[in-house]
Amino acid sequence: MLKDIQSLHLPDPYYSGAAGFIGSTMEALHQDMAALALPQDVPESVRRMHDGLRHAYIYSYFSYDLLTLAASQTFPCLELALRLRIGSQFEGRLDRKGKPRPPVMLPELLETAKAQGLISAEIGWINHLRKMFAHGSDTVLNPPLFLEPFKAVTEIIAELFTARE
Repeated sequence: MLKDIQSLHLPDPYYSGAAGFIGSTMEALHQDMAALALPQDVPESVRRMHDGLRHAYIYSYFSYDLLTLAASQTFPCLELALRLRIGSQFEGRLDRKGKPRPPVMLPELLETAKAQGLISAEIGWINHLRKMFAHGSDTVLNPPLFLEPFKAVTEIIAELFTARE
C-alpha cells in the first residue's frame, strides 16, 4: 500500500519492529552498502546502476519493497557489466540457416567470462535467482538474504574489470 505523504520519512513496519527485521537500522543498511562500492575501472553506466541498487537497499528502510526491487535489478546490472566487457564477442552471430541469432543472454555471458578466466566465482546459482525475480516471486527478503547475492555479484563485476597481467 502506498504510504501517505506524512509517513514517507518513517521506517517501514519491517524495520520499525512492528513486523520483521528488528535491529536493522538505516545506519546499518548504509554501512552494508558503503562496503560494496565498485572500483573506478568499472564503466560509469554499470557503477551508476549499481549505486542505484545500493540506494534502493538503504531506502528500503522506508519502503521494504525497494529491497525486492534492488534484488531483481541486481542481475540486469551484472548482465550490463558482462555485455560491456565481452558482449562484442557475440556480435554478428548467425544460426545454422544464416539468420542473426538473438542477443546473448546472461547464462552464456557468464559461462564465457568464466571460460576466459575473467571471473573465478561460482556462477551456477545466478541464473536460478535471476529467473526467480524476473518471473515474479513472493519471496520475503531481509537484508542478509539480499546482501549475499549482491556481494557476490559486486565481486564478479569488480573482477571483470580488474586489469590482468
